[in-house]
Amino acid sequence: MQVYGGPFANSPPDHFPSNTSSSAGIFSTHIPYQILGETLNSSDCRVAYVARNPKDTLISLWHFATSMYLGQKREPQPLEDIVSKFCEGSVIFGPYFDHVLGYQKVSLERPKKFFFITYEELKSDPNIHVKRLAEFLGCPFVGEDTEEQVEEVVRSCSIETLKKHEVNNSSVVPSWTVVSNKSLFRKGLVGDHMNYLTKDMIERIDAITMHKFHGVNLWRENWM
Repeated sequence: MQVYGGPFANSPPDHFPSNTSSSAGIFSTHIPYQILGETLNSSDCRVAYVARNPKDTLISLWHFATSMYLGQKREPQPLEDIVSKFCEGSVIFGPYFDHVLGYQKVSLERPKKFFFITYEELKSDPNIHVKRLAEFLGCPFVGEDTEEQVEEVVRSCSIETLKKHEVNNSSVVPSWTVVSNKSLFRKGLVGDHMNYLTKDMIERIDAITMHKFHGVNLWRENWM
């Protein structure tokens, strides 16, 4: 939205450089591989994709949608409605399971270009996976203080640290969106869906997960 304008942007943000010749840029997106694949495959970029437990993803989506509706002074959607739409694949950025599988499959085919990892793996051992990511990006940690460098990156990128930054703790809604930056940083916990979803909801989502990810070695250990 910030790069291309969109319905909520009045003008391109002033903090994006006008010179796009640098190859060191970072672009964050939720666009599925099914749409973005041709562009990615024809470029020299490397892609890091983080997949999260579908139930935690759903709860995160629900809280985000609630913030958006409240910001527009509209009645938030009940959790039951979000669960139904999630299971039907009728959610923003497309069906969750197709989204994950798109990047997961291409990461197996082209591991030097696509780095696929789960949020749960990152949380379980951030130091190990930050090292892996650095190597994938072609900028591995070097020197005698390697471990200290890794620790600093992990600390700086933790949700606890990010939530303390003034820009991320603001309730001001930027001109290019409908929610404040503060609404993007909540708990970041693994398994928080247990505090919201009913047994029936969990069983429904797990059944779809087993069906959609049948034969895919990514969900059983972390997501059930």
